[in-house]
Amino acid sequence: MEPTIALAGIVKQFGAVRALKGVDFVLYPGEVHVLLGENGAGKSTLVNTILGTYTPDEGTVRLRGKAIPHHNPAIARANGINVVLQDFSLAPTLSVAENLFLGREPRRGGLVSQKEMRSRALGLLERLGGGIDPAAEAGTLARAEQQLVEIAKALVGVPGVMLLDEPTAAISEDESERLFTIVDSLREEGWAILYITHRMEEVRRLGDRVTVMRDGSTVSSYMLEEVEDGKLLSDMVGRELSEVYPHRSAAVGETLIEIDDVSSANSRVKGVSLNVRQGEIVGVAGLVGSGKSDLARMILGLEPTIAGSYTIAGTTVHRPVPRRMLGLGIGFMPEDRRREALSLQRSVAENITLEIVGTRKFSPFGFLRGGALKKVAADLIERTDVRPPLPDREVGMLSGGNQQKVVLARALTKERRVFVVAEPTAGVDVGSRQQIYAQLRELCDRGAGVLAISSDLEEIIGIADRIYVMNGGTITAELVGSQITPEAVVAGAFGHADPTDAGRNEA
Repeated sequence: MEPTIALAGIVKQFGAVRALKGVDFVLYPGEVHVLLGENGAGKSTLVNTILGTYTPDEGTVRLRGKAIPHHNPAIARANGINVVLQDFSLAPTLSVAENLFLGREPRRGGLVSQKEMRSRALGLLERLGGGIDPAAEAGTLARAEQQLVEIAKALVGVPGVMLLDEPTAAISEDESERLFTIVDSLREEGWAILYITHRMEEVRRLGDRVTVMRDGSTVSSYMLEEVEDGKLLSDMVGRELSEVYPHRSAAVGETLIEIDDVSSANSRVKGVSLNVRQGEIVGVAGLVGSGKSDLARMILGLEPTIAGSYTIAGTTVHRPVPRRMLGLGIGFMPEDRRREALSLQRSVAENITLEIVGTRKFSPFGFLRGGALKKVAADLIERTDVRPPLPDREVGMLSGGNQQKVVLARALTKERRVFVVAEPTAGVDVGSRQQIYAQLRELCDRGAGVLAISSDLEEIIGIADRIYVMNGGTITAELVGSQITPEAVVAGAFGHADPTDAGRNEA
């Protein structure tokens, strides 16, 4: 069978950084081809080459058997190459129908036919499961609904290729299963699907073939039925991964933060009490909408607290605000790093040193000590293994995992008593996850405590010494030691104290 896309010897260089080093890649119709690799391995550069956004410095691009010497986005689109990225490309103030047919509106007598556009849009959306109003403004839709609109956009044009980049990173388990059903259907129709993910369960659920990238090169390619997960993981990081999660703490110390009966103004958190002690990672688990994300924001003062208190280092706070909580030694890594943690147009060094640039040590008498700040940034880039290790590079140009390392590096610029980390490895590859987990454990070993809020069941079980489980805005379970099991966490997430109760009710 002739491949829909065939890349051979692709080289792409940005300044001194060689992002792709002679990459070969083929994608066939009627298959799901999974692309694996650490953040910074070259996956995004490869995708942009397929889309025609980047012109390769060396190598050949063939589409449907034809060599394309000057590949560009218009040629890609004409050949049915469509992409659904993590950052959607919808116009938020336009309707769903207008987004679907933007630039290719159906016309009658030279005028746009709104009736035909809405009718065709409705047909496309019903094909994907329905439930979305073609007249609704795209910006008012939930993220999972916006994702379906992005997929529907691909169905409007020439069919052929679908590139899906981390499509389940910010949607629920039920929404993910709906997406998988759509992917299965497209494969059966003969679409060639390139699927990028960091989740091994998705690799097995969807994939026919898998290609692994590392350091800008394709290091291996397999039929999935012929390769084990351990081999894929070791190919990604270039070493054996005997243990992704670090050992749990053997001992804990004093209580660093005591949260007592707190409730939020939006009613999503109701009378929650918990504590974090020196030397331990405390997890907060729960389903989407359980209140765990709101709790993280309440601690820093980003969501109003209407009842209860927070005690840190002997100081009790009833109404937190960010400046005060940061001053008491709280470090915060928010769930949405791009919107809430990073200035994407500024450099890696500027983002790392943001909290210390105005301090007396680095700005005595109003004079900036630029050299000292760069030294701090360089040391933390090395410590957290930000790749590429370029302090002056715009942080928006980094992969998601390396952006998360920059957020962590900034938290390390000051002494902190408690680190509140929300979804610490969302969209992060397994190698970078291992490094982030090790950094969190190292912070505990140095006398801090970590409160980790996560929707990833395997992650929360793997890293936490204790776990609080939330449902409906309240704590339903506190798990320690041998009590920490997948069944117990799931039971608490569904509001049951006993895992056997959850099993009976779900049955």
